[in-house]
Amino acid sequence: MAKRVHLFDWHKEHAKKIEEFAGWEMPIWYSSIKEEHLAVRNAVGVFDVSHMGEILFKGKDALKFLQYTTTNDISKPPAISGTYTLVLNERGAIKDETLVFNMGNNEYLMICDADAFEKLYAWFTSLKKTIEQFTKLDLEIELKTYDIAMFAVQGPKARDLAMDLFGIDINEMWWFQARWVELDGIKMLLSRSGYTGENGFEVYIEDLNPYHPDEEKRGKPEKALHVWERILEEGQKYGIKPAGLGARDTLRLEAGYTLYGNDTKELQLLSTDIDEVTPLQANLEFAIYWDKDFIGKDALLKQKERGLGRKLVHFKMLEKGIPRDGYKVYANGEIIGEVTSGTLSPLLNIGIGIAFVKEEYAKPGVEIEIDIRGTRKKAITVTPPFYDPKKYGLFREE
Repeated sequence: MAKRVHLFDWHKEHAKKIEEFAGWEMPIWYSSIKEEHLAVRNAVGVFDVSHMGEILFKGKDALKFLQYTTTNDISKPPAISGTYTLVLNERGAIKDETLVFNMGNNEYLMICDADAFEKLYAWFTSLKKTIEQFTKLDLEIELKTYDIAMFAVQGPKARDLAMDLFGIDINEMWWFQARWVELDGIKMLLSRSGYTGENGFEVYIEDLNPYHPDEEKRGKPEKALHVWERILEEGQKYGIKPAGLGARDTLRLEAGYTLYGNDTKELQLLSTDIDEVTPLQANLEFAIYWDKDFIGKDALLKQKERGLGRKLVHFKMLEKGIPRDGYKVYANGEIIGEVTSGTLSPLLNIGIGIAFVKEEYAKPGVEIEIDIRGTRKKAITVTPPFYDPKKYGLFREE
């Protein structure tokens, strides 16, 4: 049976399309993908992203454990703020792209992808048990996914909405900084973060879930529902729209963000000492702190010496056509790779996408062809975002 978020009943009543995604029944759109997409780019939208995973680490050894099991230096940010980091397997492939919040008092909250949290939780608990065969750990690992509702408010008007709801100017916060806030007596964590390329914030509310896998923990999500409806109520003057996973995907693609399971993943190629997809291949080396030991580091160093073989690249269509994942990429008459994500940009009205191609073609300005239903259509590799960053996105010129 598919998993369900806290407010599934609300979405079932209001969404026009609900489908299964990463094992969850989720709203795909309420009005239309294009309308919701443009609301986020031009005003503000709100997403229920409670399908995202949360894992809590606490204890004196929590930081040491996470420093070894993730790639970035999560010791730097002060409480309460987060670090974008990766979890790799022993052969360097990405198990997931995550955000780790330093909550203070030796507690860390990891935010991970919907289709990876169960795998990660099993991975971390297995590592803990292995280590404890040799040394004692002061560490607790708790799966919190079903206990936390998560909403993302995104768009140029998100700042105004945060002021109205919480009296906070999110523009005075750095990216991934968080604060404890209250709304009508309901306490929640607010972080300046998002997955759309736009300014915005995300809130985390601990509440009951009527579809919790543990029947004893089920109940009405009164706090989460109240916050969701208040966001929509206060956002009306800014043209807010509830937005589904369809717009979330087109928005992240326009911004050039990768999606775990499509663009980044571990292929579990057991016959080799270097698995795929690695951070080096996916242009995610910025999330690696090389001055520490971490799982997968040796494999990445080997890959640096041997060459990547293939690498992630962004492209836009020069001819009419919509690229989709799995479509073959050609150059000079030969297959050089495959599309991993593709769509029609609602903002630009052109096809855009992400592909893995042979390393020598993975640079901006290379003309390629995408095989779309048996016809090769011209495209060109580009540097993201696909939109003009002076007009749209987090750094738009007001």
